[in-house]
Amino acid sequence: MALPEKEADGSERRFAPRMRVLKRAKIIFNNGFSTFDCVVRNVSATGALLTLAESVHMPKEFTIKISEEAPRPARLIYRRTMFAGIRYADIPEEDSERAGSERPARSAASSVSPIEPVEQAKPLPISTSIAKIRPQMFPLAVLRNLPWQD
Repeated sequence: MALPEKEADGSERRFAPRMRVLKRAKIIFNNGFSTFDCVVRNVSATGALLTLAESVHMPKEFTIKISEEAPRPARLIYRRTMFAGIRYADIPEEDSERAGSERPARSAASSVSPIEPVEQAKPLPISTSIAKIRPQMFPLAVLRNLPWQD
């Protein structure tokens, strides 16, 4: 099932026209420690349509790496079952309007509500975010209760 290209009243919601593609991509988040594989179904200058497993919980802000292209910051705009619409975060608002025709006003019948942007937390320096594990001796009270101790 493909997502509708237009609103119920026939108006277009996108800033820029999209081109159909079928490319592998990775959603990267959690400071690069977590990734999900997905498929890019269509792409434009301002965003893309992704297909991914319904069980995948997508973060609101992440980095996307499409095929061999450079990674780009992105935001989740909507999610419907296995489809997710994203917008590139490195595109200023003025450029997105110039990338395509003027964006018409959204109809009141639209079932998609945009996700509010969330202020992204700054990553901690490595020295404070990774605790070094140092070996320590168990207390004698614990050692006495272990089954292999006499």
